[in-house]
Amino acid sequence: MIDDKAMWTMLEGMQSAAEEALRDDPAFYETLRSLKNEIDRDPRVQSAVSRLHSTGSKVYSSLIPRIKIRVRTSAGEISLPDRNKRATEASAPIAHLTQELKNAACAVMIRGRYREELDVIMNQAVGACDRFEGIAAEVEKAGYEVVICLDLSAYAQVQSSAPAPRRLLASSTEPLARLLSGQDLKFLKDLGIKSTED
Repeated sequence: MIDDKAMWTMLEGMQSAAEEALRDDPAFYETLRSLKNEIDRDPRVQSAVSRLHSTGSKVYSSLIPRIKIRVRTSAGEISLPDRNKRATEASAPIAHLTQELKNAACAVMIRGRYREELDVIMNQAVGACDRFEGIAAEVEKAGYEVVICLDLSAYAQVQSSAPAPRRLLASSTEPLARLLSGQDLKFLKDLGIKSTED
């Protein structure tokens, strides 16, 4: 039996080792690039991106692989919290179009051959990692099952068009010192930068 704190430490160690193993695998990133190109060429994806652009939104697409390690126990599954999830608020039409884009990208991943190739490469790379295998063997020896998942769901990030932030420009008649906080002025002084004209 492994206590909760030790299990948490082992999960962190396995996840770190698995991520490191993939970082060093050029075949993984070449296949990931091929999958992204396949997604980018898909007509449904292009249509969703085009409609998002027509709302004035900016679409940034990338496939960032995230490895998720889970341990199956008799009481359920244990996993680390997803440290990469970010909640973003968007208007209903943009949220709907963003979801359409994600669904279209997911459909390409499901029916394409690159997803399977990525899983095979990941399993080989992680399986060849001594650090990962050592920790996983301890977990399995205690009677638990280790499950490795590759998450590629974060394909696109959409930013609504918002007015450009107002920039403060010091006019020649207004001293810079009036535009900066006391902390900013101290920081500039520590750097040897004068905030007033001589």
